[in-house]
Amino acid sequence: MRSGEPAIGWFMLSEADRAAANRLLSGAASDGTRDELGFAPIHFAFADRFFPGTSVQHAQLRYVFFVAWSYQELLVGSAGKRFSVDELFEIERRYSERLIGSVLRSDGTLEGSGISGWMKYRAKERPVVRASTIYWTALRTWRMAAPVGGLAEAPTETQLRSAWPRLETREDGDHGKSNTVDLFEGLPAPPSGWRNRTGVLDFALRPHEARYLRTLWHGAGKDGTQPLLSRLAERNVTTESLWSAKVRDAASKPDREALALAERAASVACIARAAHSALIEQRRNDDRGTEDHRHADALPLLVEEHRDMALDLDVPALRAETRIDQLLELFIRAVQDWVRERAPLDAIASALTIRERDLKDVRAYLVNERRRRDWAKGIATPLDYRWPVVREMIARVREAS
Repeated sequence: MRSGEPAIGWFMLSEADRAAANRLLSGAASDGTRDELGFAPIHFAFADRFFPGTSVQHAQLRYVFFVAWSYQELLVGSAGKRFSVDELFEIERRYSERLIGSVLRSDGTLEGSGISGWMKYRAKERPVVRASTIYWTALRTWRMAAPVGGLAEAPTETQLRSAWPRLETREDGDHGKSNTVDLFEGLPAPPSGWRNRTGVLDFALRPHEARYLRTLWHGAGKDGTQPLLSRLAERNVTTESLWSAKVRDAASKPDREALALAERAASVACIARAAHSALIEQRRNDDRGTEDHRHADALPLLVEEHRDMALDLDVPALRAETRIDQLLELFIRAVQDWVRERAPLDAIASALTIRERDLKDVRAYLVNERRRRDWAKGIATPLDYRWPVVREMIARVREAS
């Protein structure tokens, strides 16, 4: 009997790849800040309500079209067959290398360019996480992708791949006319030369693409309602602060109430994170015999700045809105009590330590001296609910309109 090539093999990630994947997942878990105290459920609940389909990983809005055009191209060549991850990778590599070339030709820098996986592409390797994975949620949530395979709503990536062989049907048996499912109804056509391996490709939205997104955003809220994202895009609101009067004026009455709740919850998170950082700093000073005080100095200022908002937070209303669990509710109340009493840092130390330990186990900074050695963190900030990313999205649409 002739031996064949092995059908099963091992795929190993380097330490750097694992770290990169972990950074992506960690960033996606909250607002881009390490979430040692477990405020992610609040972040997600409000961010998904106000700005459905968005992510802190969305560096360039036009990627939603690149991903859709990639799947559309793949479908033309492989409808009725098994889904090929390799072919999708090669399409992504092709357009990514064109993006890289365009940036370099314009004397730009790839660092901060928003090109997903550019370091891997430059090294002739595959990115750990594909752009299509990062942006697929937007295509689903904005109803850019159509329901297929008998699903009532747009598929996940896994569901789409499973349904791929059924995306082509034939009339009157095998020799009849073939019909391919339309994955993206009304999708703007790709630019001329989309399949070319060279040529300029950029992130600037075209006017018809911006109009298409505005239309999609209008019905992207729960049950097809208009979310805050769409209302802000209609008024071209890109203020520095999510809590500005312009944002409130654009919001519906229910969203204005939710914004007030979200702002107060953001302040509680900021104070808790500031106290957590100051306590880690204090314990690391004890470990090392050092006298760092950056976070200790920032803590009273942040407490004073956010005190009123934090104490005004209606915790039952927050729980009703976000469905947070009882442990997070109790932790928030402990932070409020500490702020109300103007107590010293030591008074909240136990609550902070227990909270982080319950979430991170032995990896918790407050109980793991080894992990504290490499700890580094900026001064605490409130939850931002993805507003910096969304503000940039709206600006891109405005520029193209």
